[in-house]
Parts: sequence; C-alpha cells; structure tokens
Amino acid sequence: MSDTYRVSVSNIGTQQFEPFLSAGVPFGEVHWLRTESGGEGRLFAGLWKHDCATFDYVFPGDETFHVLEGSISITIAGGETVELGPGDIVSFAKGQASTWTIRSPFKKFFVISG
Repeated sequence: MSDTYRVSVSNIGTQQFEPFLSAGVPFGEVHWLRTESGGEGRLFAGLWKHDCATFDYVFPGDETFHVLEGSISITIAGGETVELGPGDIVSFAKGQASTWTIRSPFKKFFVISG
C-alpha cells in the first residue's frame, strides 16, 4: 500500500483571502496554505494580512514568519520590542504575550507549530 501526499502550492500575490476569525471575531484576513500536520502535533501555514491597528496577541504555538509588506512593532510582555519590515524573518515561542502595532498595511507568510 502506498501513501498519498498532498502538495500545497500558493503565491504571495494571491487575492484569495478570507476573514481570519479569533474567538468568532474577524481579525485580519488569511490565505491558508496548510491547516494540518502530516505527523504529530499542529501545523498551520499561510499568508495573513491586516490594516493598521494595535492589539494584544498571545502566540498560540511556536510561530515563525516572514514579513512581505508593511511595518510592525511587536513588544513582548516584560521584554523587548522588535521592529520589523519587508524581508525580516522572526520566530516567537508558544505562549508569549505580546502587543502588536501595525504601522502600515501588513502581510506575512507564517508557520505555526506545536
């Protein structure tokens, strides 16, 4: 018996976004590339975008992302502030509380695991 694997392909220029819901409330827009793991644990990947805003966010899993557009300031509770713009890649640990300030319309490619 052979295993069948699905290959997910997308493009950063996609216009196929849907509302991203957090506790039933729209929170930016998402284009899902992947919403499940082929093994143990969780794995999510895709594009996420949001207009200018300030909000609190607790990382639901280990999250690594690549900034594609916009600028953002992320302050970790009790810690440092990271300034990010196009081309920057960053990684945060599951459970870190943070405050995000999006200074210009923002788009990222993200991977969340764990």
